[in-house]
Amino acid sequence: MIEKIRKSENLHVMFWLIKDCCWMMNIRSLGTFMVLPTIFMAAYVCYISKKELNSLLPNLAVMSWICANSLWMLFDFYQWILKPFALVFFVIGFIFIMIYLYRISFMGKKGY
Repeated sequence: MIEKIRKSENLHVMFWLIKDCCWMMNIRSLGTFMVLPTIFMAAYVCYISKKELNSLLPNLAVMSWICANSLWMLFDFYQWILKPFALVFFVIGFIFIMIYLYRISFMGKKGY
């Protein structure tokens, strides 16, 4: 199971890097296209880690960050009114990671 998660995480990171490189180099079409596989892989990593909450919570935080980051990128590319919504996803990710940190710090649960 860990092998499956690692392979999926590594593929997810590759998609994420492509998306962010496109953002940095202002390659709108590929950057916009890469939003879908990047978010899909983040959701898939969450799905395959759903049985272990201490693995799922950081993955949900990452997926929230990717969603926020993607909205910010689309705002930069197209000036769509999406940037305020990015803050919502950043806050959601922060909540997930705070729950994770609470669990490992105060409840004695082991991290992943």
